[in-house]
Amino acid sequence: MKLLYVFEERAPIFIELAWGISLSSASRLLAATILAGALAGSAMAQAPDAGCALPSEPEGIPAAIDAAITGPMDKGRACMKALLIPEARMMFVSLGTDGATTYRLETLDDWIARVKARGHALLEEKQLKFHIERYGNIAHLWSSYALHSDGKQVARGINSIQAIKEAGGWRVTGIMVQAESATAPLPKEYLP
Repeated sequence: MKLLYVFEERAPIFIELAWGISLSSASRLLAATILAGALAGSAMAQAPDAGCALPSEPEGIPAAIDAAITGPMDKGRACMKALLIPEARMMFVSLGTDGATTYRLETLDDWIARVKARGHALLEEKQLKFHIERYGNIAHLWSSYALHSDGKQVARGINSIQAIKEAGGWRVTGIMVQAESATAPLPKEYLP
């Protein structure tokens, strides 16, 4: 709490210096409290779950995704929440029978609720083959996957995964998914 106390003392000074605004004692306390709360909330929202190790290299992301997805559909998703940043989005792209592209954009919480509603069936995802492009602390993974429910394959397709390296390891910032269809089968180069 010493750090928070020091921050609370100095935040109003920062405001006065940065914006040239003179604050009363009450305003200083209010400003310090608001800033401390905002920073503390941001840090807590982004802290990964301690029980779910983040991949140390981008090559570990496909296995981490598979492990976070695989299991009963109504299982806890702490590792999925640790792997994806809080602002991550999942986009599900599909082709209609007329060939028109449609998509559905979900937050991680949307996806968890949708999957959980399906009950206790066993869900298993396996990345079949992947390719990684990396520059510094960002990476893009292009992977083919197979999805099984209670042992039966229900989908195959492509995941386009974006990731960022943070202090604790690699985290996913977004996933775009397109399942194969009769009009868009998986090309042979994406199969194992």
